[in-house]
Amino acid sequence: MKRLTVLSGKGGTGKTSVSAAFGYLSRSRAVLCDCDVDASNLALAVGAKNIQSGEFSGGSIAVINADLCTGCGKCFEVCRFDAIKKLGGKFKVESMACEGCAYCAWVCPADAITMVERKSGDIFSAQSRFGSAVVYAELTTGAENSGKLSTQVRRMADDIAEKNGAEIIIIDGPPGVSCPAIAAATGVDYILFVAEPTLSGISDLQRGMEMAQKLAIPAGIIVNRSDINEEMTTHIKELAEKAGIDFWGTIPFSHDFVSAIRNGRTIMEETKDSRITSVLEQTWQSLLTRIESKK
Repeated sequence: MKRLTVLSGKGGTGKTSVSAAFGYLSRSRAVLCDCDVDASNLALAVGAKNIQSGEFSGGSIAVINADLCTGCGKCFEVCRFDAIKKLGGKFKVESMACEGCAYCAWVCPADAITMVERKSGDIFSAQSRFGSAVVYAELTTGAENSGKLSTQVRRMADDIAEKNGAEIIIIDGPPGVSCPAIAAATGVDYILFVAEPTLSGISDLQRGMEMAQKLAIPAGIIVNRSDINEEMTTHIKELAEKAGIDFWGTIPFSHDFVSAIRNGRTIMEETKDSRITSVLEQTWQSLLTRIESKK
């Protein structure tokens, strides 16, 4: 079983649209995995119907027992996050501000503070409109640990892929090079960067390429909206050649991408523009060959 992660240096490059297109082309041979837990929308693009869901707890929160609290204020003194407030001679934890460091529980002389698990998000397993399994998650508003949640999503996708005998897991990663992106990319067989020909797009792409090199994972680039600045598109191709990574081609600007997302469809189902469909089909077949050749 192989694993492909689709990343982008910045948001809005079309990363999810490309991931959904690959899912459409692979059908039930693939498991689709959305690790962009802060803004998960791959399931929308592939018309996924949920099969089951579960909660994820990636951290803990302090809780003060009012009956045991003596009002000494030691917890208030040590909290660096202003998460503890005084109410009528006793103290209470503001859950949204608590970082779960447990310092307050450690210094409490009355053992009035305990650390309890805090819900960080929900994980869903589903099935796409065209037969592939889909795993995605939604991070709870204000919650952290999105890197841990991304890792948990990948584990569930691995289990489903093994159970279903899937040939490949297509991972739609988050933008950037933060912990969730690293969690989505670590240990995969190939990273595909979806880039855009803008100054910010190129700057962020270079950071992503550096991450792939440090992780020692083969990588390639496909440029979306390539015709909005052909000079920068050429520059991206030159960067790929200099870095020794694959350059798979270009996709022209098209409003069909917006229509596809709005209609809950993949770009392969929405557009009749062969300049788009042919590049995606050729890239997908070439990627499969490239990944399969990896020892």
